[in-house]
Amino acid sequence: MQTYRPAAKPPIEPPPAAVDECRRLRIVASIEAPHLWDSTAARLLACARRRWQDRPDIADHPALRRWSQIQDSQLRPEQPCLRTLFAAFASGSLIGGDPCADLAAAIMLLSSCPAEAVLQADPRNDQHTVRFTVYAYREDDLPLAEDLITTAVHSCGTLLARRCTTIAPAVRSTPLVDHPVPDLLVLGSTAAR
Repeated sequence: MQTYRPAAKPPIEPPPAAVDECRRLRIVASIEAPHLWDSTAARLLACARRRWQDRPDIADHPALRRWSQIQDSQLRPEQPCLRTLFAAFASGSLIGGDPCADLAAAIMLLSSCPAEAVLQADPRNDQHTVRFTVYAYREDDLPLAEDLITTAVHSCGTLLARRCTTIAPAVRSTPLVDHPVPDLLVLGSTAAR
């Protein structure tokens, strides 16, 4: 009598090359209640500040280290810089007051995805149109960034369009080395005092 033995499982294969591709999410929304837009953006930024306040490990944040390496190896001026925002937060110069900048900063601090929000006048009516752009790699929390945007928009406006595209992977001419993030980001360092 022969016993049935299942075939050995193949070794785990490396992930396909497509996982290194950057996704770009674009959302366009119409803001119909500017006072709610302002307060929503301010509340989200306050929540993001509370998340990172008094944390000495900002420089060790994996997304910050990863995006710093990516942005050092590839200059894409259209991408907002996560390192610049975290440095502004650590130094206390992240003021707030502009709803678009506040919401983009909140998205970056909460989801760790580079994001921008641009207010554009809508020539067809008195309402304003906001264009959001969020960049994310596989390790980033793009669903959280999208939820933050859509929730903020639903409280004060209408979602007009959503499109997610894939951008070619970063071309790295030299191998990346793990370099320390500037002392400015370490809240417990002498540079932050």
